[in-house]
Amino acid sequence: YIPPQVRKVQETLDDKKREELGRLKKMVNGLINRLSEPNLPSISGQMEDLYMANSRKDMNETLTDILMNACVTAVAMPARLMMEHVLLVSILHHNVGVEVGAHFLEAVVKKFDETSKSDAEGKECENLIALIAHLYNFHVVHSLLIFDILKKLVSAFTEKEIELILFLLKNVGFALRKDDALALKELITEAQKKANSAEKKLRDQTRVRFMLETMLALRNNDMRKIPGYDPEPVEKLRKLQRTLVRTS
Repeated sequence: YIPPQVRKVQETLDDKKREELGRLKKMVNGLINRLSEPNLPSISGQMEDLYMANSRKDMNETLTDILMNACVTAVAMPARLMMEHVLLVSILHHNVGVEVGAHFLEAVVKKFDETSKSDAEGKECENLIALIAHLYNFHVVHSLLIFDILKKLVSAFTEKEIELILFLLKNVGFALRKDDALALKELITEAQKKANSAEKKLRDQTRVRFMLETMLALRNNDMRKIPGYDPEPVEKLRKLQRTLVRTS
């Protein structure tokens, strides 16, 4: 039993909290909507101020929700925009606290697990994989997580997974090679085995051949062999990241 006057106080507090969260959501949303490379310094600064003025829990939940809504859409999100969103997370992760990145990553991985099990026709899975790839590019997650995901994708080895493997390798393959050449070599061997034992219909697909060629190009450190590979955008944003991350 809750006495009426206590209940009334609780309800007033709940209403107040809802109002506060609504305001916070509006502010964060406004900043995310204006996000672009030129105003990243000002937006990340304003986000840091919001982290100082509000509870971290409220901020993490609000930011994660808004970013997930912005990035995990049924259509493919433009690569550039995706990188800018993840770079913001990375800056806050380094300047505010590691729980910022951890909270966001947990939501992304959970959603990726759900989405990859469903038969959704949209591009949600690709968008989620792109988020994870760039969280690695901008030093929020370790290569171990990327290798884990790649191993899972290789062991499933359907058309859908092959597309995701290709996407990951194109975006972070050379960085993985630098981080752990041996793990990459093992992954390639596993993928070759998988391709050789796959049904003929799958084995003969151009995407499978392309995946194996991409892997060999990575193993031989031959960037020219990967069509459309362009490290420039990530490099440019990494430079920006170095100027915005405060070293303690």
